[in-house]
Amino acid sequence: MFENPLKNHPYIQQIIELNKQIDDRSALHKAVGEILMKMGNDSEFLKLVIRRNFDDPGYLAQKWSQYNIPFLYIYENEDLVLKIHFFAAHKTHQKGLAAHCIHHHNNYILTTAAILGSGYETMLFDKNVTVDPATLKTEMRINKHFTQQEHPVHTIDSWEPHIVYLPEAFSSTLQMWTPDKRRVTDNLRQNPLLKAIKLPLRKLIQVLGMEKHFGIAQANTYQWYPMGDHFMAIEENEYFAPTRKATGPEVDSYSFQTVCKFIQEKTLIDNEYFNEVMNRAETPEYYMPWLLKLINGEEIPETFAKEEINIPVRKYKREDVLKAASI
Repeated sequence: MFENPLKNHPYIQQIIELNKQIDDRSALHKAVGEILMKMGNDSEFLKLVIRRNFDDPGYLAQKWSQYNIPFLYIYENEDLVLKIHFFAAHKTHQKGLAAHCIHHHNNYILTTAAILGSGYETMLFDKNVTVDPATLKTEMRINKHFTQQEHPVHTIDSWEPHIVYLPEAFSSTLQMWTPDKRRVTDNLRQNPLLKAIKLPLRKLIQVLGMEKHFGIAQANTYQWYPMGDHFMAIEENEYFAPTRKATGPEVDSYSFQTVCKFIQEKTLIDNEYFNEVMNRAETPEYYMPWLLKLINGEEIPETFAKEEINIPVRKYKREDVLKAASI
């Protein structure tokens, strides 16, 4: 079984200690922001993060899809998850285009630290969302509107709807996720037996109406998009169906190219180590051309965001959201 070599790193231990000392999860997120920024700007630490992933059989064997934002793992336990996410720009580098639907992260609190690129623009909405179950017409109100340049570290609360607009240039964030509060069931997330029966267990909890108690989403979870002077809801499973199915060699190559673009932009190249990775039998074939470019000092081409999302209007802009919210 793969053992994370970062678990005893000073940054990780600082966060673990804060988690032990601070019971309130919102206060914990406020306390870790400075540490996240240090992690994201420490080249030696980031090189260890790369090794943590490229040495992990699980990371090497994963099946990428368009549903996944390309990422690197950092650390995970029953209380928190630390990752690095990558955000591609539109091919024209246009600002103000929505990256996806308006959504929330159920009972998870997310703190994000911008560590590369222009950063993105975002809006946070009031949690009290009114959805007409017959028409799916929705009323939403914008609470905050800012860019990562204005707030390099920011927190999104549990159940808080928000939207990310495509960055002007390739960008990256270092993130910490935690449940909104401690629950007696938290340590079950790492149980391999329960992971194997996750879907039927979730359905049972939903049938019993105990979603809030266990901190999971309701059976019908919506995402939203603007439509004229109002918003419309779309069921989450319907919205994600095309991207979950979008897998294969092109998606694998795109995802790893994006990872390598980050490595090059942050000057984290280690030729000796990358040569070692290329010579391992377990290294996926689609890694090879991108690692070779890094070793040879060739520019990794920028990857770009997909052109459309799975809603009737296919794409929308900041102005469309502002119009729909003007009630």
